[in-house]
Amino acid sequence: MRVSDLTIDRIYANSLIRQAEYKMQDNHFHFYYEIYYLRQGECQMYISDRQYHMTGGDFLVIPPREIHINQYTTACERINVYFRQSDMFQDDQLIYPQLAENLMKPGITHIPSAYRSSVESLLERMLQEELIDDSATPEMMSLLFRQLLLDIARYGIHRENTAPAFNEANKEILEAVQYIKEHYNQTLNLEKMANLAGLSMTYFSRKFHQVTGMGMKEFLTYIRLSNAEKELLSTNHSITEVALNCGFSNSNYFKDAFKKTYGMSPKTYRKSRVTDLMTHQSVINAEKTQSTDTYSDLSEGT
Repeated sequence: MRVSDLTIDRIYANSLIRQAEYKMQDNHFHFYYEIYYLRQGECQMYISDRQYHMTGGDFLVIPPREIHINQYTTACERINVYFRQSDMFQDDQLIYPQLAENLMKPGITHIPSAYRSSVESLLERMLQEELIDDSATPEMMSLLFRQLLLDIARYGIHRENTAPAFNEANKEILEAVQYIKEHYNQTLNLEKMANLAGLSMTYFSRKFHQVTGMGMKEFLTYIRLSNAEKELLSTNHSITEVALNCGFSNSNYFKDAFKKTYGMSPKTYRKSRVTDLMTHQSVINAEKTQSTDTYSDLSEGT
């Protein structure tokens, strides 16, 4: 797959089988959209500070620059489709506006088993097209992608509240996860969290990893980075202020952790995102202007 760290040159698809023993080394993100389809199995996906429990027939859309990591509960077969924002447009207009809006909402879209063969046949055709990979492939992938979106809209059942049901056996860990999400900007360590859970540090550490797929320290950094990214884009706070507000002990540690995950410094990331948002807003403004002009033309003709 011809994918760089920054962009892709067309729509791509791939498929992988993962065993329950497989562990992702690090959380990561992309500069493009990812459709994650779980064909069979069970897994837990963390996207920013949201947790999703996925089973066979579930779709998730992962937006650009959203940190995510996956924990495989059982052996899983998954299919991924990667696309750019421009792939959602034709002649400078958003294709299927309402569909696109629903698709981008946080949450899982489930395809009932009765309709799964229709959706999966499209995904299989996209995987086959990857093997052909000739001059017609970009246009063919675009056509299949649009049909896939329509099928997801036609058959899919969207649900936003997708966290695992409360499990009494994991009560202490789930409460610790919630505590970290609410107190990420405070001084937290393994000893404190184990004491709050009423467990030994060794047992707490092992069980935390079993439930979340991450170590406690890794999960804490993950939550802090997710909140730091939001603060970078929504405020004029300095890098040091963002670091301290999100619980990092100093700005140098924050910069290193941020760059490891996002591939660039917080300052560069902020600048690049501002440019992206300005470009996106210009597209929206152009659409509004075009709609107004169309309305004026119709009014003058009546």
